[in-house]
Amino acid sequence: MINKEQLKENYLAAAETNQFQVEKEKKKLFFLSLSRLIVFFAGLLIAWFGFSRSPLEGTFAFILSAAFFLFLLKRFSVHSVRKDFYTNLETINRNEADAVSGNYSHFGEGQSFVNTDHDFSHDIDLFGKSSLFQYLNRTSTGYGEEILAAWLSEPVGLSEQLEVRQEAIREIAAKDRWRHEFMAVGMDKNLNRDQITGLIKWMEVDSVTRPSVSGKVLLYLLPAAAILSVTLIAAGIIPYTIFLLVFFGNLLYISFGLKKTGRIHQSLSGKFNFLSSIKTLLDGFDNEPFDSEIFSVIKKNISGKKLSASESVNNLGKLIQAFDNRMNLLVGFVLNGLLLWDYQCIARLEKWKLKYKIHFPVWLEMLGQVDAYISLGNYSFNNPDFAYPLISAEKNVFSAVDLGHQLIAEEKRVQNDFTVSAEGIVSIISGANMAGKSTFLRTVAINYLLAMAGAPVCAGKMTFKPMSLFTSMRTTDSLATNESYFYAELKRLRTLKARISNGEKLFFILDEILKGTNSDDKSLGSKLFIKRLVELGGTGLIATHDTSLGEMENDNPDAITNHCFEVELDGENILFDYRLREGITKKKNAVLLMKQMGILD
Repeated sequence: MINKEQLKENYLAAAETNQFQVEKEKKKLFFLSLSRLIVFFAGLLIAWFGFSRSPLEGTFAFILSAAFFLFLLKRFSVHSVRKDFYTNLETINRNEADAVSGNYSHFGEGQSFVNTDHDFSHDIDLFGKSSLFQYLNRTSTGYGEEILAAWLSEPVGLSEQLEVRQEAIREIAAKDRWRHEFMAVGMDKNLNRDQITGLIKWMEVDSVTRPSVSGKVLLYLLPAAAILSVTLIAAGIIPYTIFLLVFFGNLLYISFGLKKTGRIHQSLSGKFNFLSSIKTLLDGFDNEPFDSEIFSVIKKNISGKKLSASESVNNLGKLIQAFDNRMNLLVGFVLNGLLLWDYQCIARLEKWKLKYKIHFPVWLEMLGQVDAYISLGNYSFNNPDFAYPLISAEKNVFSAVDLGHQLIAEEKRVQNDFTVSAEGIVSIISGANMAGKSTFLRTVAINYLLAMAGAPVCAGKMTFKPMSLFTSMRTTDSLATNESYFYAELKRLRTLKARISNGEKLFFILDEILKGTNSDDKSLGSKLFIKRLVELGGTGLIATHDTSLGEMENDNPDAITNHCFEVELDGENILFDYRLREGITKKKNAVLLMKQMGILD
């Protein structure tokens, strides 16, 4: 099994290879730029010389020079795209090398998904800077980012497809080159939902521009009349005034719908680049073979039923690009006068919408799912020693061997065995300050939600029973709502109690409850609350400094278990080993810590 250092070296080696390709493309671009310059001036010179001999030779020389110039322009565009692609691959590999070393600051934080009222996300640093989401996130599209966030925020329902999700993640984890190429295509492209809100609204609204029978006739008759008049003028059969009459008549007809046309164009304008990038991503997925059930279904949704998502999206992009020609005043003037260009484009767009509007949102959703799976596959690839958990065949709600926190560096990470043996068990975790209680609670929570999402966990082995996760670890006061810290915590506990009372299956994780009151009141209130949770059959963990809570196991041996984190006191030194033990902690360290920090003499 590859270790982290080897993995980092592999990423850096790939980055060096990509950098070499970038330099090669830069040389080609320089050569093509120079060639274009030479062809441009040489073409002018040859064309001038040709026209001095005969119009035919001059025209031939001009066409030949222009064709060669356009060929070089096309090649320049191709190699420019390749340079950007290899540049992105180099960046991706260097970012992954940093991520393996513990620096994942290059990736999106998911700040927009932060929700302090969520069941657990705020307490366990699911979103935001240095969060689990930032650690996992490799999405290239806004759709993928939203789907990944939704999976992590509401994972319990995903566990119903645990085996097929794990199969998909395993498959995409093995395709490291393809994953990076997919990411490179989407990198630095603004592929968020808000970029195409106008396009989506246009698709959702029933057509109000569908022409009447007479309108359809005019759509073909008037352009035919304009082209025929041009032909007859060229043949010397009719005067040019007839053409002008037809041409400006067409423009007058266009002006009648100018307001409506402008509104439609505003919804669609500028979407070509978005659609072009989506088309390339769809091609990348469609051209890659997949065997897992989930990806087979996605592939069927985007390229089955004789509907190619890639081709259809490409056609829409081209239609919008053609419609955008109206923004050039001269081109729009000529095209509308000759062909009723605005109406022709709208008719073609409406025809596309009628055929594909139901499928387009599905394609984006499917592509977003692929994008989100890439993040989980990348996470699996970077952590080959992590285990894929199983749903417990026994009573165990949570059982893990060598359980650790993903965001703690491997060389510093301390991993523990832990089990919640059945529903209705409350595990009390006691320990001194800074001994590791809160980190352990987050470790359990993070691995539990990743397990339900089908992802591997930081453990040697893990089984679990899917339940909704609920935490209370980081309640805050609010000046805006005139809400104290203590009241905010009570509201949180009230919610937990109500939901368990209503029969909801919850796995709760609480850290030092009732912190906002005096010690005697806190101890009594905590005992009464735990007693109520036990009576309701609640399942979960509670961390505390209050060792008297552990004594409740004596009266409830079948419902309460005790675990603890101890510290070693060596004179004026405190040693933390972060090892979880059975029983109640016996040591305290607050005064000694204050002395070590110079707060007390």
